Amino acid sequence: MPDRDEDPPLFELRADDALVAPLRRAQRLLLEHPAAAQRIFSALVAEGRAYAETPEGAALAERLAGSELIRRGRVVWEVTTLNLLEESPPSVLPTRLVDVFARATAVEALEPFLARLFGLSDDDVSAPARD
Repeated sequence: MPDRDEDPPLFELRADDALVAPLRRAQRLLLEHPAAAQRIFSALVAEGRAYAETPEGAALAERLAGSELIRRGRVVWEVTTLNLLEESPPSVLPTRLVDVFARATAVEALEPFLARLFGLSDDDVSAPARD
C-alpha cells in the first residue's frame, strides 16, 4: 500500500478548470442576493429534514452516514457559500454576513486585506490609480 503522503490528489483544481466558474458564480449570487439565498437554503433544509422523517429518507441517511463523499461535499459547500447560510436564521439576511462585514471593518491593514480577498498582489494595491 503506498504511503498516504505520496498519494496524488483526488482532483487537482486549476484556475482554468470548468468547476471554478460555477463555484465563483454561486458565491457571487450569494453575495448579490443574500436574503434570497438564505430563504432558498432554509427551504432546502426544511425539505431535507421532512424527507429524513420518511422511511426512504431515513434509509438514505443511514447509508450516507460517515460517507467520505458527503464529508467532502460539505467542505465544498461551506467554502463556496463562505459558510454564511444558517438553518434557522433570526432574520432574512444571513447574520453571519453582517458579522463578517463588521469584523472586516476592524482589520487594521484593510486595503491589503481586501486585496488578498480579491486576489490582488501588494504591487496592485500600491500602484497609482489609472484614469
